[in-house]
Order: sequence, then C-alpha cells, then structure tokens
Amino acid sequence: MNTQGLKIRELLAILLLSLAYSGTAYCQSKNDFDKVAITQEAKTQLTQMSSETGELTSFSSKNEIKGEFIFDITLEGKGNVLTVYMVSTNSDDITRKNLLKDKLHALRFENIRIPKKEKIKFRHTFTF
Repeated sequence: MNTQGLKIRELLAILLLSLAYSGTAYCQSKNDFDKVAITQEAKTQLTQMSSETGELTSFSSKNEIKGEFIFDITLEGKGNVLTVYMVSTNSDDITRKNLLKDKLHALRFENIRIPKKEKIKFRHTFTF
C-alpha cells in the first residue's frame, strides 16, 4: 500500500508541474505583441493626418496653430489615446497648445489592437 501511495504522489507531482509549465507558456504567448509595428502604424497614421489634406493640418489652420510640437503619446486598447504629454514646443500660445493637445487626446487610431493591461508610449513631432 505504501508503494502505491508513493506512485500516486509522483504522478500527481508530475501532473501539477506540467500544468504549471503549460500555464506559464500560455500567458507568455498571450502577452507577446509587436510594439514596434503598432508604434510604426500609429506614426504613419499621424503623418497622414499631418499632411496637407489631413485632419490635423486643417484643424491647426482653422485654429491658427503654428510651430513645432513634440508630444509623448500613450495608446491602449483599440487605438484609444490614453495620455498626451507635450515634451517641447517653440510656440508660446498656451491656449493653442492646449487645443492641439485636446485634439490629439480625442483621436482614435484605426487597425490598432493592444492587449488588455498593456500600453504603448511613443514620441512624435508635429510641424504646422
């Protein structure tokens, strides 16, 4: 009876270890996503929005926003902007800087999916 109890314990230990290992591998594969590709896609979309016919260019013309603006932007979820931080600018007009910051915060990026509890932060320069 003693040897049978020992075999059961050994089998149980092996089963638990294999479950723990497979759970770890599953969690790692679930969190792997290409931050570089997502950042590149977001920057491409921002560049298109900043082109001559883009949404940000028309917004800046309408609100007389001019200069160079460097922002740190954080994305989450389905392309939603979580934070916008102005790193530097050569403009002194606080009202217009805040207008641009609010506009960037309201953007939503297409074709971007970020896993839950993950965020992507990148820096982008705008010149209007």
